[in-house]
Amino acid sequence: MIGMFWAEKYAMVTGLTLVVRKLFKPKGTKDMWVSALTAGTALISMNLGAGLLYPYTTEQYLFGVAEGIFAGSTILMLWMLGKKMFVKKPVAAEENFSPGEERIEHYTKAFTDLARTFLSVPSGGTYAVVGMDDYQKVHAAWNARMDEQRVAVATQLTEISEIMEGAIRRAYDTKEDTSLERQLKRLLHKKGILLKKAFVYDNEEQRKEVYLTIRTRKKSCISNKEAAECLSEVLGMAMMPSREARAFVRNEYMNTCFVERTNFEVIYAVERCVGDYQQISGDSFSFLHKEEGQFLASLSDGMGTGLNAYQESEKVVDLLEQFLEAGFSKETAVKMINSALVLRSDGKTFSTIDISSIDLYSGVCEFLKIGAATSFIRRGNWVETITSTSLPAGIFQQTDLEKTCRKLYDGDMVVMVTDGVLDVLPVEHQEKLMKDIILEHPTNNPKELADYILSRVRQYKNGRFCDDMTVLVVGIWKR
Repeated sequence: MIGMFWAEKYAMVTGLTLVVRKLFKPKGTKDMWVSALTAGTALISMNLGAGLLYPYTTEQYLFGVAEGIFAGSTILMLWMLGKKMFVKKPVAAEENFSPGEERIEHYTKAFTDLARTFLSVPSGGTYAVVGMDDYQKVHAAWNARMDEQRVAVATQLTEISEIMEGAIRRAYDTKEDTSLERQLKRLLHKKGILLKKAFVYDNEEQRKEVYLTIRTRKKSCISNKEAAECLSEVLGMAMMPSREARAFVRNEYMNTCFVERTNFEVIYAVERCVGDYQQISGDSFSFLHKEEGQFLASLSDGMGTGLNAYQESEKVVDLLEQFLEAGFSKETAVKMINSALVLRSDGKTFSTIDISSIDLYSGVCEFLKIGAATSFIRRGNWVETITSTSLPAGIFQQTDLEKTCRKLYDGDMVVMVTDGVLDVLPVEHQEKLMKDIILEHPTNNPKELADYILSRVRQYKNGRFCDDMTVLVVGIWKR
């Protein structure tokens, strides 16, 4: 250009770029952009400055600007090309090899193989008893019992392998989400919450679980619901703290799990009374919220009344909760409980098992019954019955597990009762009378309905009855 040699001009641009890099010390891609912008801006400024001293035409001004843009673009392209050609990429580990993951997979396969081995063991022989002497009958019965237990053990081993496989998926599919961290930090900071890490996991139902490491900025307590509101805004979906999470964020870092908000919520109540001449009810019940958005109401009626019946039914309910919390499915848990009762040496341990499992996302309720009394679903002015014809648990190894599914809607109520409630009603009209009683009291309060049902039933025997009675009511409402 006029008054300025090309060599001098580019030497000045290079020197200026080096000075800027020395002053600001940018790193990585910032260094590339700083160099390109400095060189391009310097060239444009020099050319425009020269235009003020010399009579430039419009074409020369445009050429000066284009020269600066071209120089900056060239630096960017050369930088990226050099990075692609000469910078060595980090060698990835072989398929993200993890010794822990490999070990768990090894144990999972071992449990699965064990289950197959148990099932492949030849049978103990024929179980026909016609024409057998006493010794042969005992031997055949023992072989039958061993075969039953072999199938039970194989089922348990298979379930354990599936639980371990699920644990692997959860552990290695939970990834840190830096993009979520950046978006969430600003919103949480306004609430007085500091975010350290954010991890995301998509469970088997493709619902998000988000784990945040958070604390408050000052010595104060902030509700976890406020953090859930910020998370909902960023993700564009309703989130809530998990049931196991603490209610408040404190001034020490803590890990908190947030899950997609359920579409339904439940309110439940129970009313019961003991039979005549007894001090304790032989019925036991349980309410359990699971992490997957499942709510389970369980009811067990121990055979007879009094302390012995209570101990047996309580044992069934406790085992059921422990199996479910350990990750076993409802069906496997019930089968394992039945196997444990069958193995009791006295041969007199019988208990009913009645489970209502509600998916709080879809509203579908699954009823599982072994020897349990009829359950009822109230919807407006209509009542549906869920019946069972199976024998109680603890009688046979191969028990009949009756399963029924129903879709529940906003305002529906599930009523579960023990045999003692229905037995005080006239035999030929038990279910019909119970339906009428449920519809007589048009309340949306589960506690009031349970209390009303029990008080009305007791009127049929003038307050005197032999068996224990328990009424359990679960109401479901849309959020």
